[in-house]
Amino acid sequence: MKSLPKYIINTVVLLCSIFFFACNKEDLQAKKIMHVVINGYNGSDHAWQVSIDTTQYDVSSIHGKFIVKPTSMISFNAVYTSPLNHQGIQTLTITDTATKAVIFSQPLPSSGTKANFNVVYLDGKALAINPPSADAATNKLGFYVRYTNNDAPFDIFLYRKDASTGKEYKVYIAQNIKPNTWVYADYLPSPDFDTKNKQDAATIYFTKAGTTDQWAFGDDEESSKVAAFGMNLPLTGERGLVQPYFLIHNPIQLEATRLYFYPDRTW
Repeated sequence: MKSLPKYIINTVVLLCSIFFFACNKEDLQAKKIMHVVINGYNGSDHAWQVSIDTTQYDVSSIHGKFIVKPTSMISFNAVYTSPLNHQGIQTLTITDTATKAVIFSQPLPSSGTKANFNVVYLDGKALAINPPSADAATNKLGFYVRYTNNDAPFDIFLYRKDASTGKEYKVYIAQNIKPNTWVYADYLPSPDFDTKNKQDAATIYFTKAGTTDQWAFGDDEESSKVAAFGMNLPLTGERGLVQPYFLIHNPIQLEATRLYFYPDRTW
């Protein structure tokens, strides 16, 4: 015969365990989590603030970390949580902090855990970003270079110099293109730039069309190049990628941002 006190204690422990598990399970399922990324450029004279539904990423959020400064690249990266039983559409909104005008507004994806938004704001309006459809046979690299000094055509090429042998490698990405307009080029990595290590050691140069040493922007090398490191160009075996880039020339350097989001890529 079972001992009654021991039986009661075991039963209570079992019920508590079930209750604790149920509560924990409820807590785990109570929130929907989404990784939200915004890339682009704020070409206005005012700072911007981001909000998602009722969540405000204002100056009180991590000491103003999420406030988008004027005339600067956008690099917003946050984890947004919401109740699973939330009713209605959840919308991401970007607002001008001075005029209170809505610069951008778009709903979050209804499913999945990733959300990517691209916003390039120039001359008082959003720049149209209409990338082509993916092509399983190749990759599409897009470039928009903001440069207002002139509209002379330029070339884009990858370059690296082997540190041990001194041998130089170069491959063109696009040729005879103009600033302030979108251009897309088919791209498959050449053997000289098909690994991450090779790309990390490379530079993307912009030179006057038909030349390799006449700098495209401001007749200055520093203003006419960006490091390939961090640009995530396709590697060997990768096809079907569409990767737009926005670049802007300033008096000191050429700045670049990626207008795509492939979270499943391993690098």
